[in-house]
Amino acid sequence: MKKVDVEGKVALVSGSNKGIGRAIVVELIKNGAAKVYAGARNTRNLESLVSEFGDQVIPLELDVTNDAQIKEAVLKAPDVNILVNNAGTLNFGNFSNGQMMEALKENLEINVYGTLRMCSAFIPTLKTHDSAAILNVLSIVGLTNVPMTNAYSVSKAAAHCMTLGLRGELKNTNIFVAGIYPGPIDTDMGNKVESFEKDTPENVARGVLSSIKEGMEDIFPDDMAKQFGEIYASSPKQAERMFADYV
Repeated sequence: MKKVDVEGKVALVSGSNKGIGRAIVVELIKNGAAKVYAGARNTRNLESLVSEFGDQVIPLELDVTNDAQIKEAVLKAPDVNILVNNAGTLNFGNFSNGQMMEALKENLEINVYGTLRMCSAFIPTLKTHDSAAILNVLSIVGLTNVPMTNAYSVSKAAAHCMTLGLRGELKNTNIFVAGIYPGPIDTDMGNKVESFEKDTPENVARGVLSSIKEGMEDIFPDDMAKQFGEIYASSPKQAERMFADYV
């Protein structure tokens, strides 16, 4: 079983200016990471992280829909051991309201294609190390659809399937691949959904770090996610019915 020890490692976290991404940057450093490249579309939003951690945080201008910026990130971060694909978006769209196609395009561009671009770009770098990891931030609603977030759920389901394929493709390499499946979290994005109690980004980050140290490939990092994960493992149909009324 592959396990991830972050002590002395170098990480890159996309979407790290706030929410789960920012919390993961902080937790990586607390757990001994030597350096974290913090990616964001606007590096001014990373000033508080740099102020808190100094040269342990390297700001990177990084839009995961921008191929040129990703190529530049590969050049600027040649020592990355751990890639955390956290950048994401939540656009609402349902099958019956005429909004599905446009919302799905926006979700897919960041949540799926953005993650794919980052993985494809950084796998050659990750393979140069004795051990490395790719951590994809997904969602429990990528395992079963919530009607109110249909377009988002479809994109996260695709990213989940991509993560499984990536893990299989890299199983005989040095690269550990994990999917992270949070429940509702108190972030700008998570607060678009008002029907659920929300955990904190900090609890998610702690759950992620403790799980990768144990070699867990499917990570349910918060209380609701853990409860959902147990139900989903025993009965996917029951998990589907849990969320069917949230329209």
